[in-house]
Amino acid sequence: MKKQRPTIPIAEWKLATHLEATREIQNQKGVPAYGCDCEWCFKWKHSFTVLLPKDLQEQLTRAGVELAHPTELYKFDSNKSGAWIRVVYHAVGKILEGPNQWTSTSTGEILMYSTIREQPCLSLVVFPQSQSYDKYPVLKNTSSGDLVRIDFRLVIPNEVIENNVPSRA
Repeated sequence: MKKQRPTIPIAEWKLATHLEATREIQNQKGVPAYGCDCEWCFKWKHSFTVLLPKDLQEQLTRAGVELAHPTELYKFDSNKSGAWIRVVYHAVGKILEGPNQWTSTSTGEILMYSTIREQPCLSLVVFPQSQSYDKYPVLKNTSSGDLVRIDFRLVIPNEVIENNVPSRA
């Protein structure tokens, strides 16, 4: 008998998630953010609970994602109101439905992030890891499903950092 996989919504996407396999790939040694204590990983760990909407936190947690341990996280821009970061997680399963993730331009294919919230900005795209060249966890049992990339871009407002992140003294 085939094991049932729960269907879990992640924003506009629906995933058939292999919970055990997803838990096995969390916080895996060798991925870029593994054991990272850089400034932005530290800030993320102390502020993601106020940055991500509660329902999105619940969806990701239900899928087996460890929110305090992304696969990759880095700051790519900043302005007077805050810092733009990219946060990547992975799950194991299959994307059942969701918006188109790619569009063609004159310079090639680009990812199409869906806006979750305008202010402070939070956008997301979910797509098969096989369509990315970035580092990813190792999936030992490929019969569990595909690696699915859950990729956020968001602003961490300065006031969130000031009010939620302890000093590293």
